[in-house]
Amino acid sequence: MRNDRRKLLRGMGALGLGALFSPVLAMGHGGAMPGMAKAPGPGTGKVFPAAPVPWQEGRCAFCGMPIATPAGGWRGKKFPKGFFERTYAQIVFEDGEALHFESLACMFNYAYAKGLVDGDGNTLYVMTVEALPEGCRRLGLVPARQATYVWGEKLMTTMMAHLVAVPSPRKAGDFVRNRPGIGRYHFYTYRQILDLSPLPEANLVPLLAKHTGLL
Repeated sequence: MRNDRRKLLRGMGALGLGALFSPVLAMGHGGAMPGMAKAPGPGTGKVFPAAPVPWQEGRCAFCGMPIATPAGGWRGKKFPKGFFERTYAQIVFEDGEALHFESLACMFNYAYAKGLVDGDGNTLYVMTVEALPEGCRRLGLVPARQATYVWGEKLMTTMMAHLVAVPSPRKAGDFVRNRPGIGRYHFYTYRQILDLSPLPEANLVPLLAKHTGLL
């Protein structure tokens, strides 16, 4: 139903109320017309190789922010070196093209807005962080379907998404134990993150409107 709502909103933005009578309403739960081949379930299709990360010049395909911590005024206690890097994500397509994101939420929200399904012609990757007591220095890029996600009430991340990816459920437990000031927290699987999308983050409504074609 998420795909149906998204497509309906796009159609209404382009065509007005006439879109209410479009074929979108005839779609089934999976967003496909009867008789059409059904796309692979999220996180079950082919994994395409990760793309190089353009740390020097890359910008987020969803919000436009740099994917690496900028030099100069951004540095300091609030935005130390490596702050942006720990929530980096990418979408790699079958032809090798890649999109880059400075926030996990930006990637998942972009996929939501564009109707992209991990495994159906593309692979989603996230940067996982190790559960070190002092920051998140060790990073690792893994398929999004393999990661565990931690939301923390007082967890500082880009776009105010309060979300990081860790390599495993055990690492998720270590992560919060090493951060007693994290406040309320939740653990999520990849499928749960998809079910909750679009995820809250700064400028969520105008960014979704832009990428769904409403603006």
